[in-house]
Amino acid sequence: MFLETKRLILRKIRESDFPDFCDFAMDDNMCRMMGREPMPDTAAARVNFDWLKDKEPRGYALVYKETGRVIGNLTVCAMPSYLAGRKELEGKSGCSLSFSISRHYQRRGLMQEAVSAVIDQLFLAEGLDYINCGHFSFNVPSRELQRKLGFVFLFSDRIQINGEEIMCTENVLWKQQWLERRENPPRQGQKA
Repeated sequence: MFLETKRLILRKIRESDFPDFCDFAMDDNMCRMMGREPMPDTAAARVNFDWLKDKEPRGYALVYKETGRVIGNLTVCAMPSYLAGRKELEGKSGCSLSFSISRHYQRRGLMQEAVSAVIDQLFLAEGLDYINCGHFSFNVPSRELQRKLGFVFLFSDRIQINGEEIMCTENVLWKQQWLERRENPPRQGQKA
């Protein structure tokens, strides 16, 4: 998938992206939001970067057009195994999304722009029925972005990450609801 939006280019992650990746991914708060242990040095960041670059077939860099720098990443992945057997999803085709963006580029609508383009691609070009996305209880920006995009609650569960018990919420976006929102977007001030 190669997508372009007004302000971003989404493309495969390249080796030359490593310095930009370190700039945003080594941030301790970013690691916590993503459920990763802190990356104390570039060797630790390298492990995560190489996984995204080489092992995730649909791992994308978010390139900010204005500067040409990579400011985040987005991954389209297979459904997590813990969603297997959910009656709501049986017989339907779907995928899961995860994403992160540098704290220096948050609150500008950039991730909403990127995720919206990816959702269009997945529903309109690839014909999926639903998209799953989750967030941890403390990741308010992700929760709010998912809400704005029309994701609805699927279930919550407590999980152990890095020695801490955390509430994780899984949400789902249905193709039909997305298409309806595209035709009739919420007006300014109207609840999404």
